[in-house]
Amino acid sequence: MIHPLSDKGHFMRKRVIRSGSEIGPYSSAVVAGNHCYVAGTGGFSPETGKLVPGGIEEEIRQTMQNLEANLERAGFELRDVVSATCYLRRMSDWAALNKIYADYLGDEPPARAAVVVSDMPAGASIEITFIAWRSGQSAQTAAE
Repeated sequence: MIHPLSDKGHFMRKRVIRSGSEIGPYSSAVVAGNHCYVAGTGGFSPETGKLVPGGIEEEIRQTMQNLEANLERAGFELRDVVSATCYLRRMSDWAALNKIYADYLGDEPPARAAVVVSDMPAGASIEITFIAWRSGQSAQTAAE
């Protein structure tokens, strides 16, 4: 499917990234031009498809590892992330999220929103989405 995303006057296709761990009819990430949109990702083990044991900190760490892996599949890095949306089931997990999130996103973190929700699929306690961007040659062109 061709989308009217211009890269110096050329039409570009969106590139769908699938990790194999999706639990619904969606892509793990979509690359469009210089942008990568990473779907909501939780702390599910890539090997088992189940939430990792060990509590919220382990779930947050696994979520960040899964996000990083999806970015890498798309040809992006954590340093390319410009926006994040975090969904928590409990506000009491806010401090743990901030600590672990900072470990992954360093001194120049992206813009972020964090909200508390009443429930999430498969009993997850955390879900995070990313939008990544980079200048220069588009990720679409670089991958082809």
